Amino acid sequence: MAAPASDKNDGSKSESSGGIKAMLPLLLNIVLLPVMAFVMTQYVLLPRLNLVGSAPPATEGDLHDAPAGPGDDKHADPVAHSPDSGKGSHPPAAGGPHGSGTETTQMLEPVTVNVAGTMGSRLLMAKIGIRGNNPKLEDIVKTRGPDLRDAASSLLCTKTLMDIERQGFRITIKAELKSAFLRVLNPGVFTEVVVPDLAIQ
Repeated sequence: MAAPASDKNDGSKSESSGGIKAMLPLLLNIVLLPVMAFVMTQYVLLPRLNLVGSAPPATEGDLHDAPAGPGDDKHADPVAHSPDSGKGSHPPAAGGPHGSGTETTQMLEPVTVNVAGTMGSRLLMAKIGIRGNNPKLEDIVKTRGPDLRDAASSLLCTKTLMDIERQGFRITIKAELKSAFLRVLNPGVFTEVVVPDLAIQ
């Protein structure tokens, strides 16, 4: 009589363990799918969207440069004279949408933020500049410098150690900074963001 009882107990144990095993894929899907969706959005989709969002102002600037001169579109003034005048290739009229021939880089004051997820134990320090051929770039940077630094620190303080150590982080952060600065400054004021120094302490 004892043998059938033990058989029943074994059967119930195997059924319960089989039920847990059957539920395991469902539980894994419930836990892992939101995590994967967050990771894909944060580290794949958003950087690509930022790159795409920051591209049109540069393209518009190039398009504005193109029709200005008949033979030398790099050295033409967009508010220049008619295409039949042969003065479009003169050096003083060189440059981008604002007619300045020399490209300059204006540095902001260094930005220091806490690295996200380190409870304030690690700092990220960055020297950031904006480059362009706008003759008023220096004055614009002096005037809007606090706003630019605020945009940069708001972006940098979201970065974790994993983000910073990821390959290609410098390219990504330059694109994200450019997108953030374009929300502060008008399109065409600058062409590129430079980050000569980026260090963790």
